[in-house]
Amino acid sequence: MKRGVGALLGFIAVAAGLTAIFRVVVDTEVAIGFVTISFGVLAIIWTSMAMTSLSKGSSLRRHTGNFMLCLVFILLFTVWHTLSKLLRWRETINEIMLFPGYLFLILAFLIFVATSYQILTMGKEFGFKTQAKEISRVIESKKKRKTRKFHKSLKM
Repeated sequence: MKRGVGALLGFIAVAAGLTAIFRVVVDTEVAIGFVTISFGVLAIIWTSMAMTSLSKGSSLRRHTGNFMLCLVFILLFTVWHTLSKLLRWRETINEIMLFPGYLFLILAFLIFVATSYQILTMGKEFGFKTQAKEISRVIESKKKRKTRKFHKSLKM
């Protein structure tokens, strides 16, 4: 019950915050930037909390750290892009000011690629595919037994 009330209050707070941002900030792109930044900060906070709960040296903690780095670079891109729109860098300085933002995005994707490769090699090393096939076979045989029992009960 408490969890449902908390979720409802959280939803109302987010809706009120979004409404306030879109009323205060006239430029829609800047408003979306602020919303994206706030969700990015929240994602980093929760990821940080999750990381502290994981065992040091574990592969899951390492992957969570990589995920955190990706979040940071994506957040930096969003901050840079929002600042460029807010401070009108395209019109006042030069479009070259956009390049650092794209560098942040490229770094995030490079970390995603490296982490994906780590997960792929870990999956091959531990052979999860073989166990998954065995689990699937056992589940299928149990379903068949249940179906046979059900059909036998209908015949009686």
